[in-house]
Amino acid sequence: MTQLRAPRTYPEAITRIAGAIGWDEVCRITGRALRSARYWSQTNCKTVPSIAQAQALDAAYIAAGGQGSPFFDAFEFQLGIQIARQEACTRELLTEIAVASKEFGEAMAAAIRITQSNASPLDVHRALAEVEQSAGAIDALMRRLTSFLPSMATDAGKDGGNQ
Repeated sequence: MTQLRAPRTYPEAITRIAGAIGWDEVCRITGRALRSARYWSQTNCKTVPSIAQAQALDAAYIAAGGQGSPFFDAFEFQLGIQIARQEACTRELLTEIAVASKEFGEAMAAAIRITQSNASPLDVHRALAEVEQSAGAIDALMRRLTSFLPSMATDAGKDGGNQ
């Protein structure tokens, strides 16, 4: 049964290259046994060829008449996804900062109104509500900031992903 491989992934790249140059040539170029080389084509494989091996494989693929550079194309695509994810997370962080700043400002303004001689119990309740909203916004900002720490993030959050 043929295993489906997502385009522009490393398993797809090695499969495409092997289709053009053969597995024996892949093994010769990489210095790996057939089993190891074929494992790279599995979607659950946790390893990939080294950069030097990937470059040599891409070069052999091009020399054999292949179009594009499978490993370079996969690397470029995966990097693009990672950068887009980081940019999206940075935009989310900026939104959290803006919300927290707004809520904090409103809380401080409401608290300052309490210091006026004509402050009413309603003003105190408004200030408490504003401070509560500010605390929620600060908590959300704290969660977003911690998602940028590599040691505290999951695969989805290493670049500041949603919490």
